[in-house]
Amino acid sequence: IYEAEQSVEGYEFISTCYKPKNFQLYKLLESIKENYQQTNVNRLSTHKYPWEKFLEDGIKYLLSHNIDCLPPSNDELYIKMENNEIIEIEHPNNEKKDYLRPIIRFGMIAGGKNILTNDYFKLTLYDKCNVLCFDSEIDQVIAAIQGNRIESFMIIRGISDYHDGTLNKEWQPYSSLCAASFMKTIIYKIPNNLYSHSNNQHDDDDDDIL
Repeated sequence: IYEAEQSVEGYEFISTCYKPKNFQLYKLLESIKENYQQTNVNRLSTHKYPWEKFLEDGIKYLLSHNIDCLPPSNDELYIKMENNEIIEIEHPNNEKKDYLRPIIRFGMIAGGKNILTNDYFKLTLYDKCNVLCFDSEIDQVIAAIQGNRIESFMIIRGISDYHDGTLNKEWQPYSSLCAASFMKTIIYKIPNNLYSHSNNQHDDDDDDIL
């Protein structure tokens, strides 16, 4: 959680870093992260990660109940000019994206006062602190975790908003389903949990991936 205060010398960042006392979930994540980073670029078109299977199943299930969870057909890309004017630009890659293969990123999430609406602050935190995502409600999530004395936690976010903080409700159902699919993958990796029976059914398919 970051705050920025202006002083005579410029801006001063005040940060509070939160981490779980128990890193068991992150240990489970390591094999998934390592395998994804090593295999994602060159994997076969028929090769699916567990969360992609869960995502596809989730989309089919929701559509069968008349719940629209598909991403918009046209994505929009904007850039802010030096005069603060925001213009729409063409995607550098015009090939149609496969939204059953969402991009997974691993890194730090930040949020806080004066940060989300200031491009300079966000670029500075990205460059200096390897922050990949900014969340306006992350402080509320952390407060709830601390208030309930939860010692082991992991934040999984489905990104749907634009870089300037503009809310994009059209992407929310799909991005939420992506996050839930990845969370389900983590749950299936937890030993001796309620999903252990179902997990055994997926072991043969997922061992080569995870």
